Amino acid sequence: MTKVAVIGNTHRNLGVACAADLALAGHEVRYAPLSGPSMQLDELRASGGFELKGDPSVYYSGKIGKAPLHAICDTAAQALDGAEVVLLDVPMPELENRFGELIQDLPHGAVVHIQGHGYWSAARVRPLLRKANREDVIATDAGVPTHVAALDGVVVTGRCRRSVEFATVPGHRITEALAKLKPLFGDALAAPSALQTGLENLNLMVHPAMVLLGIGMIERADLRGGEHVRFYRECNVPSAGKLADALDVERGAVCKAYGVRHRTLPTAIDHYYGTPGKNAYEAVLHCDAMQAWGAYPATTWRGWESVDVPYAIVPLVWLAEQAGLSAPLHRGVADILGVLLGIDPWSAGPTLADMNLDGELTDVVRYFSGSD
Repeated sequence: MTKVAVIGNTHRNLGVACAADLALAGHEVRYAPLSGPSMQLDELRASGGFELKGDPSVYYSGKIGKAPLHAICDTAAQALDGAEVVLLDVPMPELENRFGELIQDLPHGAVVHIQGHGYWSAARVRPLLRKANREDVIATDAGVPTHVAALDGVVVTGRCRRSVEFATVPGHRITEALAKLKPLFGDALAAPSALQTGLENLNLMVHPAMVLLGIGMIERADLRGGEHVRFYRECNVPSAGKLADALDVERGAVCKAYGVRHRTLPTAIDHYYGTPGKNAYEAVLHCDAMQAWGAYPATTWRGWESVDVPYAIVPLVWLAEQAGLSAPLHRGVADILGVLLGIDPWSAGPTLADMNLDGELTDVVRYFSGSD
């Protein structure tokens, strides 16, 4: 049994899914929301905890039903007390501030896994840990979250992604981190470095092409009276797939420059969901999980790309150019979406220097894979 603190819950419901699944697996789980909009704790306490529904075989616990949470806490500090593993589900633009608020309360030697699609999370919080002299704490990230879920009151329905690869900064600490993560996620794997998890951000691969070519249809549905769009069905068209494949080739050159594996979008979807396709269009088309995901309002793409652009697309462009490569398709996508979002994509997120990703390629690779 592992003592787990689950902190926060974004619109992706990663926090509540982890809390329910891991509690049913027999771990001691304390749950606490962060300040700001969150589910009402009174409702959660009145119900006695989250109820996990769906097919039990898709969860790490192999169970469904009422999740026996050890504690439902008013504050993060209460949930963190004695935790061996901390699972953090926060909006990516708020990561540094939210993580900074927790540092003083993190238990000695804790592993903090930041649930999300990479977004260079471990690299972004590493400077905060060093500044606070908390080298005892290990932060991890992954190219995808462990869970995907929907929340209706206190009822959670979802599934797990299998064989998720975790990374630390610096890379050699992953062995220590996995020793605590594997009891929770039994098929957890070690990524060779956070360069890989950053460049294998699944949202980076899936979203941009379908969003860019689908915005007109999405907004037209909204103009018809607020209709929702089944994004992964209606926006996955052959032309979007062709653009996604071309973006994938461009990303592959960056992966090669930094010495990390290039897992293509079809291969990634097959890895996580067991549904192959010979190209991006077919991979999404034949992915039962993606095709089953619900309808989204017209504003959803804005929320997605306000994160994907500054935290995934822009760093990839900068990494390419640092390596002497060009990434014209990713640069063009960033510029166009920046106009549509009303942001400067090149100043909206962290710089390479902020994440210790700047410098000679050999130095960057050594830092992310070695011991500092």
